[in-house]
Amino acid sequence: MHNSIQTTGGVLYPSDIEYIKNYICEVFDCSSESITDLKPLQKGLSNSVLSFRYNGGKYVFRYPGLGSEILIDRGRESIVQKQIEEADVDTSLVAMSVRYGWRISRYVETRTFNYHDVNDMVRGILQLRKLHAIRPKVRWEFDIKEKWESIRDMTPADKYGENFAEFPEFKEIKERIYKLYELAKTDGIKKCLTHGDCRDENFLINDQEIHLIDWEYAGYGDPGFDIGTYVCGGDHTEDEVDRIIFTYFGRKPSIKEQRHFYAYIAISGFFYMHWTMYKESQGQKIGYLKPLWYHFAKEYSKKALPLYKE
Repeated sequence: MHNSIQTTGGVLYPSDIEYIKNYICEVFDCSSESITDLKPLQKGLSNSVLSFRYNGGKYVFRYPGLGSEILIDRGRESIVQKQIEEADVDTSLVAMSVRYGWRISRYVETRTFNYHDVNDMVRGILQLRKLHAIRPKVRWEFDIKEKWESIRDMTPADKYGENFAEFPEFKEIKERIYKLYELAKTDGIKKCLTHGDCRDENFLINDQEIHLIDWEYAGYGDPGFDIGTYVCGGDHTEDEVDRIIFTYFGRKPSIKEQRHFYAYIAISGFFYMHWTMYKESQGQKIGYLKPLWYHFAKEYSKKALPLYKE
């Protein structure tokens, strides 16, 4: 359609673009004519993300994606964002709407976060350590099992589980994941403030700065979920996974720590398999991440479970 904008989070039609400009004008108290160079940033699956220029500065606008009002608690996100700013984990926010879910942030000139570059990996994992060290002022409990089951209940039966052709071993994976979820509770790993979607695209990185952005899935939960979402976002080898866990602890992990994080790599993959099935049932294609999430749920559930029997 003429004047529509295609983003990775969906198509923005002229009416959407008009809404976006109105929100920006409210924040900056300006006319729509002063907003220029509005164009998509090809990142993000939950939302449509655009960059724009105003008064000599460059900014990013996040527009909520398909079904995000069901999957995301914006009030929780806004409270977490305040704690994140105070801890210097992400200072890019300009303004956000709790009611409507949009967000404006300053544009950070970045390069692509490289999973396979050891320096990038260390900087990213240390950012997670900084996050996990925050003492949460408000504890929004994030139960990953409760969340994937709520997504399951919203997904049409004919597009879920064994009926989703691209997840052929769903039943076997599900059985292992439910066991691991219960077993992981026995490991004694302390809960903390978590991000919930630590993929490469949520790290803004250059030689001077690194920010972890987009706190839509944040909550008080298991740190393994952040390591799990980090790992599941890339084609990591087993050696790379072990190096990531070593970096997180700054030492060789104990058996309990290792099995716990292996378990949460699998659990994270399973969680995002549910996210995939729901999103695709709503008409949004997920792409290259879909087989990665399936792979890590399948392989690391098989890898972690025997460690609980030792």
